[in-house]
Amino acid sequence: MQSLLPRRRFLHQLAAGAGVSAWPLLAQAQAQAAPLRVAGGWRMNEREYQIGALRIDWAAGEVHTEFAVTMPTLPHAIVPEAGGGFLAVATRPGTWIVRADAQGRIAQQLTSADEGERRTFDGHVIASHDGQWLYTGETDRKSGEGWVSVRDARDLRKVAEHRTHGIDPHQILVDARGRLVIANGGIPRTATGLKRDLDRMNPILVLLDPASGAKLGEWTLPDARLSPHHIAWSRPRSATETPLLGIGLQAEHDAPSDRRDAPLLAVWDGQALTIPSRMVVDGYAGDVAPGPNGGFVLTAQRANRIVLWQPHQPAEFTTIGKVQNPCGLWPLADAPGVAIGGGLGLARWHPTEPASMLRWPAGMAAGNHWALLA
Repeated sequence: MQSLLPRRRFLHQLAAGAGVSAWPLLAQAQAQAAPLRVAGGWRMNEREYQIGALRIDWAAGEVHTEFAVTMPTLPHAIVPEAGGGFLAVATRPGTWIVRADAQGRIAQQLTSADEGERRTFDGHVIASHDGQWLYTGETDRKSGEGWVSVRDARDLRKVAEHRTHGIDPHQILVDARGRLVIANGGIPRTATGLKRDLDRMNPILVLLDPASGAKLGEWTLPDARLSPHHIAWSRPRSATETPLLGIGLQAEHDAPSDRRDAPLLAVWDGQALTIPSRMVVDGYAGDVAPGPNGGFVLTAQRANRIVLWQPHQPAEFTTIGKVQNPCGLWPLADAPGVAIGGGLGLARWHPTEPASMLRWPAGMAAGNHWALLA
């Protein structure tokens, strides 16, 4: 059983940021929060990389490890699947992708060696709307070119591959028409994944046809030192509203002051790529997720803040929480709430309910991303 983190300031901050006039007692707050089953990757006791599932019981104030599986390197993205299992991909330059079932058994595993060591995985995978295909972002070991592989979801095997028309591809999403939106981070890297030659950065957002590989559009920002990495679709407020794509930016300027003052978010509406707010939040988005009113929640990782952006107040970020080293976000089933993975534990935020926080299990250093499981 894990004790609740000290949280009075955090709870007040969340309530004020969401415009909530008052928040009930903790017992009532916990009663409103249903237990969660989540999957993630982490480092255990500073030496062992693992993927696994946790059960989060807000009412009891407990975090239980359902299962943990040791992996050869650090995990990055987690994608839930039907039946309670999930896919996990290694952090760049990644050499493996695995499928775990609901009981923690590794049902399938694919390594870069199985495909000739030509590419490394860049940390993310996404499924097509019909679940038939998986799309993985990858980097050519020799040229540094970005690629997306189309894989049969039944066995993870590659059936097609397309250039991403950029370098350093990170997260890929599927739009309503089944097309791929690719965040090419644009950062040249060494064979071990270290950044180099930042003056040659070329970040680009690309829209791709997954069947033919045809590039259907590309968008860039005026500042080539702003790297798009994590992306999320907004939740429209009505059936007629077009979703926005929120793009968490990571500033890679040489001067610390330029990095600190850089924008945190870019927004793509299918036509134009814009920066809606120049409000300073220390220029490094760990993750982005859909938020209330068609907006986005972002983790300002270096500033230890969680911020909310909404389209009806496009120039503003509202701080909704302060958490040490926040990174991964995942939407709750009762959206627009989100759960937030931090350095010491995880937090739960909802605009109309009180917040709560729980510690990670002893010895766990949480990874970048988590996902809700069935």
